[in-house]
Amino acid sequence: MARRVAYVWRTFRTGLGFGVFGAGAFIAALCILPFARWLPGDRERRAQRIVHLTCRLWVRFAIALGLFRVEWNGVDGLRSRDPFVVVANHPTLIDIVLLIACMPQADCVVKRAAWRNPLLRWVVSGAGYIRNDGGGALIETCVDRLRRGHRLVLFPEGTRSPARRLGPFHRGAAHVALRSGVPLLPVVITCDPPTLLKGQRWYHVPDRTVQFTVQVNRPLRPIEISEGITEGIAARRLTAEMREFYERRLVHVQA
Repeated sequence: MARRVAYVWRTFRTGLGFGVFGAGAFIAALCILPFARWLPGDRERRAQRIVHLTCRLWVRFAIALGLFRVEWNGVDGLRSRDPFVVVANHPTLIDIVLLIACMPQADCVVKRAAWRNPLLRWVVSGAGYIRNDGGGALIETCVDRLRRGHRLVLFPEGTRSPARRLGPFHRGAAHVALRSGVPLLPVVITCDPPTLLKGQRWYHVPDRTVQFTVQVNRPLRPIEISEGITEGIAARRLTAEMREFYERRLVHVQA
């Protein structure tokens, strides 16, 4: 009986946490972001700042609620004013929230489904996020943002990782870094015990408090790989190097 009560209590808190997140997204989309568009200055950067603050507040609320703990390592690197491409593994549903909570300015590549969502489309369009239509046009859009001094977030897997392992890495992030000449900033995200996995329902809560670790590592500089070879070969090498990097650091999680 005690275990059942504990499970119901954890599920209730999780539902409350996601309910507050949805309410915050609703308020930002319909009240704050439309008003902010009328103020002078860069509207997209202002909207991204609002999304950053909203995510940061929610993460603090979720920690206070006991949904999870977060260990942040090296996250000052995410606040640099220089352009870079953040690449991260994608074990859980809320990885992007944890990253944006550390980044006052971030351009994100968003799935097309978000643009069809009647609530999320107001957020992603107001913040100037990039729709994931694939192909060369997507890469050129990302490169243009970086050349304008922006910071970009990409998940090389394209979707959440399979349970306790990495999915296939796409070459988009490598092409973007090679064409723009900016460094890749690898972020390793771990979650113990695993939760909010691909295909897992929000109410499938673990039996103890979840521990997230967000580890920002030293940048990878594509110029060191691309000298004397074509972009296609360099992109393959850089993508393989990224995957090996994550495999080495996640070996204890995948075991």
